[in-house]
Parts: sequence; structure tokens; C-alpha cells
Amino acid sequence: MSSRSVAKKLILIGLDAIEAHLITKFVNEGKMPNTASLLKNGIFSLAYPSPPCDTPTNWTTIVTGAWTGTHCMTSFFAHIPRAELNVGYRTLNSKVCKAEFLWNVLEEAGKKCVIVNYPVAWPPTIRKGIVLGGPAPGASPWRVKWPSLFLSKDIYEALPPSERMNCIPVEFVEAKEWTSLPKSYSAPLEAAIWFAGEAPLERKAPGWQVRPGEKLIEAPPYHLLLLDTSGEGYDTLIICKDKNLPDSEIARLKVGEWSDWITETVKVRGEEREVIFRFKLVKLSADAREFKLYRTDVFLVEGWSFPDNVAKEIVAHVGPYIEGYEGHVSSVLHWFEEEYYSPTWLEHIEQSVDWYSGVAKYLKEKYSWDVFIMHYHLHDSLNHKYLGLLYEEHPDYKPDIAKTLWRFYEECYSLTDQLIGNIVDACADEDTLVVLVSDHGAVPAWKFVWIGGALIRHGLLSYKWSAKDYAYIVDWSKTSAYPFGHTTPYIWVNLKGRDPHGIVDPKDYRRVQEDVIEALYSIRDPETNECPIALALRKEEADIFGQWGDQVGDVIYFPKPGYTNVCFDFSKVPPKIMEGKEVRPLKEIGFWTALHHDYLPNAKLGLFTNSAFVIMAGPGVKKGYRRDKPIWLVDLVPTICWLMGIRTPKNCEGKLVLDLLEE
Repeated sequence: MSSRSVAKKLILIGLDAIEAHLITKFVNEGKMPNTASLLKNGIFSLAYPSPPCDTPTNWTTIVTGAWTGTHCMTSFFAHIPRAELNVGYRTLNSKVCKAEFLWNVLEEAGKKCVIVNYPVAWPPTIRKGIVLGGPAPGASPWRVKWPSLFLSKDIYEALPPSERMNCIPVEFVEAKEWTSLPKSYSAPLEAAIWFAGEAPLERKAPGWQVRPGEKLIEAPPYHLLLLDTSGEGYDTLIICKDKNLPDSEIARLKVGEWSDWITETVKVRGEEREVIFRFKLVKLSADAREFKLYRTDVFLVEGWSFPDNVAKEIVAHVGPYIEGYEGHVSSVLHWFEEEYYSPTWLEHIEQSVDWYSGVAKYLKEKYSWDVFIMHYHLHDSLNHKYLGLLYEEHPDYKPDIAKTLWRFYEECYSLTDQLIGNIVDACADEDTLVVLVSDHGAVPAWKFVWIGGALIRHGLLSYKWSAKDYAYIVDWSKTSAYPFGHTTPYIWVNLKGRDPHGIVDPKDYRRVQEDVIEALYSIRDPETNECPIALALRKEEADIFGQWGDQVGDVIYFPKPGYTNVCFDFSKVPPKIMEGKEVRPLKEIGFWTALHHDYLPNAKLGLFTNSAFVIMAGPGVKKGYRRDKPIWLVDLVPTICWLMGIRTPKNCEGKLVLDLLEE
């Protein structure tokens, strides 16, 4: 081993759901020069994910080299063996992984590790390195509030009720009882908000008060003041803690401007905690009738680092950690900006690029790390919302929208390339192995498949109406097979002796498995008469996909691209699902235009693929090599370990990919 070149350091940048063919496209167009440099000096390969093809499953596979059946991180929500078939646990938690992590092997080898925003790295399993954040996407225990939008009353009331989530109405009135009001050519107007966005306020004696019956967290109100500073209408917003200017001023904004980061002490779950957030004034009309004020996530200032003291260091020298800052704003875009090219989303991405690269550089200078592993979730948010609209066969495809979206995608990939370049330029040297990797891709989807309908038709699944839940709930006494859902492609046989409500005799186990498969293949799209199921097989036949053990279902199924079961919970089914067609438009169910979790690892539709990718450069790696056949993601860890001269994790099941190595 001493006779070959061994990497002493590692930079692994995880890019969730980024599309490999779009990397190639934008590299060829000169939009990703830093990635192009890595390709010139390293290798590129597609990589098949381990089903379910989603975030928890495959970011675990990437850092363990283990298949799903071994590490047991079966999607976002895993069934608990021998519990009721609808009972499970969340997998974005290092404690529930049953395989050894790469970073523990690296630490054992004397490497100082830094792990940032990695989905399955929290709670920390290393003892000498640094861990920042973790449960991603959307599962962070340090988020106090999701992004909110404060809207003038007319705009708010014009929104359909279904689109008012996280929107708060604001009503401006003539400003009264202020000290040292700035000059305004029009009468100053005031309003008040709870910055946490929990409830609207109205002015009545003795001041601004929460509306009766509204719930709020224990946080102070902020006062808003609108001014006309030019004589051409209202153009300035001042945000204050009280009405005593200038001492209470927090931010002074014109349209398009951001506040600095703001810290406040509030009660979170009854405990006083310091939180951080910022505002952007998105719109203010001259007559003040149109007002849109955006507030980012409200996030805890500390608690998300190991060791504890590092969080405040990061906030002071780089800025706050906010999980998903690069992507979660996409959920509120349609409320306040052009939907298909959002300047605010791009600003979020730019700020997140600065934060991640700033963290890597700061911690390198201060703590001299050997290993930097991070996860970046931008592209998954981007794909779910928009990718399907780039596919010409999607029913909502429109050339003008696609043209705008291609411009937006180009900007996003260019900023991702900037992130890569910033980290590599500041932190890599000739002894550093650099790895770019994704967990999966995405394919367009526009039809929802109600799997439960087919099982009901075949007498395998039964529901009864619950007036209390206003939903149909499972009747276990008449259910032979239950689709677990929650982004898993698993159906369980309700087996006697194993499951609490089991009714299937073990001797009938295989027959019920085959009945389930027959039911799945009986589904038909009423528009085309096509069966939307690409593959359904018994668990015993699925070991080629790494599907084994107590936490994998008895039947595994994969829809064809274009069809999906989305993120569905089968334990309580609303009437609109139960009483609708088995195959129907996806937009009746949710916002998604593309998905990945329930497809085969090699699923493809048009140019879009569910496959992941690997780019690697550094000591011992071939230069300028593009592999013509995909590897599996389980193969990444053994290859990294070989290149770094360390043992593989104990549960690693992948193989060393020899043709990626220098001869």
C-alpha cells in the first residue's frame, strides 16, 4: 500500500438530486468551469441509487457502502418490525442507521472530520471533529418557523384559502404616538406584526393586539412604519421594536433590499432561546395598497453544532446556519414573485453558497480539518417544483415558461459550480481527493396512481369511515395487504404471528404476495389503457436491489416514469382520494412536477434520469475518464477508502471500481 499514491484529505460535496445530463450540458456551454476542471483532471460516472431512491436511503448508502436492507434507512419513514403495519419512525437520525459510517473510519485513521448539513449525521457519531446541523430536508429540530410573507389585506384576501399558508395579513393605518418621526411627504402609516408570523395584529386600545382567538408564540411584536421620502409615494419601510425612533429601528428598507440578520430572544416550547432571521421588502406600491414583506425561516442561533461552542463562532464569522436555506423558499414563491424566475430564490442561493464555502474556509483555517463532507439540497427543491415543465410531453409544458426555466436552471447550476470552486480553491491541495456525488436524479411526473384502489378491488385492503377523522381508516380485520406509503414502494402482507392484526396464515404468504402483484398489474390508465407499474416483485426476488431484512416490505413495486404514488400515507385516506379514479392528474394531489422516490434506479424519461452521478479527482484517480456504464452508489465508499489507504466500514457491501483508478 505504501508504493502507491494515497490521498491524505477528502472533500465530499453532496448535491441532492442534481441531474447528471444537465451538468454535462452546462459544462459544455461554459457555465460550470470549476466542474469542468474536475472532469478534466478526474472521472465521471453515472451511479445507480439503492431503492427507495430518495434522500435518507441514499445519503446513508453513500457514507456506509451498505445496501438498504443492511443499513435499514428505508426512505423518510421506516416501518417498525412487528409493530402495527402503519407504525414507523423517522430515519433522518444517525442513531437508527445499522451500518458504520465512513467518517467514523476516517476519524479512527486519525483524520479530523467536518460534516455540514448531512442528512444522517445528527446526532454526531464522531468525537473529535465538527458536525454542523443535519436532519435534512425539512426535519431540522432547530427551525422555529418556516418562511412567512406579510401581505397587505387586499392581496391576502385575493388569495385562495388553500394558498394562504404562512401568509399573514397586514393592515396599515395612520401613524400615531411615535417619537421623532422622519420626514414624509405623505402621512406616515403604521402596522404591527409578530415577526414569527403566527397571527395578525390589529390596533385597538391600549395598542396593537393579537386578534381574539389567535394563537401566538411568546415573542415581541414589531412595528412597521411606511414613509414617502421623495414626494412620489410610499417608498420606505422602517421596522422597529417600539415607536421610539431612532433608537428602536431594526431595519430601513426600500423595495428589493434585505435587512441584516436579526436576533431575538423568544420562548420556544417554554424555554428562552435566541433566534435569527432577516426580512426582504418585496413590494411597496406608491399608495401603500400593495405591500409584501418576506421573512426567512426563524432558526435557533445555537444547538446545531458539535462541539456546542462552534455554532456561535460560525454565526459570528460566517453567518447563521439555516437548514434548507437554498431551497425551502420555493414553497412561497408563487405568493410574491414571478414564479418561474425568482430573484429572491437566487439571492437565497447566492447567500447559501457564500455560507457553505465560508464555513469550509473558516474551519480549515481555524481547525485544520482533513475531511470536509457536506450536503446541499437546492436541486431537489428545484426539480420537484419545475423539472417536469422542461419536458415537452408534460401536459403543462409551455415553450415560453420552459425558456424562462432554462435560464433559471442555468443560474442555479452556475451558482452550484461557484460553490464547488470556492471550496476546492480555498481548501484542496495535491493530497486532496475531491468527490462530487448525488443521491438520485428525478424524472417528470404528472399522473397520480392510487395504489390502494387496486388492492381494494382485489379484496386485499379494506377501509371503514371515521367521522372523527373525516377520513377512511384501515379495517385490519379485513386487510390482507397494506401499502406502507410515506415515499416507500413497499406493500406488507398482514401476517399472523408477525403483525399485531395479522390475518394471513403463513402458508398463504406467497399466494398473497402474488395476489398483490396481480392487483398492481391490473391498474390501467383510463386515457391510454397503459399499466402504470414498471415492475412489481416479491421481496425474495428483490435482493438484486439490496432489498432484504425486516424493514423491507413483502412486495416492492416501481411505477413507470410519468406516474407516481407521491408521498402518501395510506393509514388515513381522505374522501377525495378514496372516491377518485385510480389514475388521475397529479396536480389534483400536490405541486410536484417531477419525482424520484418510487422509481427504478435506472428510470429515464426523455433526457431526465433517476440515476445519480459521481465526479472524482485527486491522487490515484484517472484523469479525463468518463465511464460508459453506471456504478452503484454502494461502490463509492470502498473506492474512496482504497484511494485514502484506510479500511472500509464494517457493513460495506460495495466493490472497488478498478477502472476509475490510475494504472
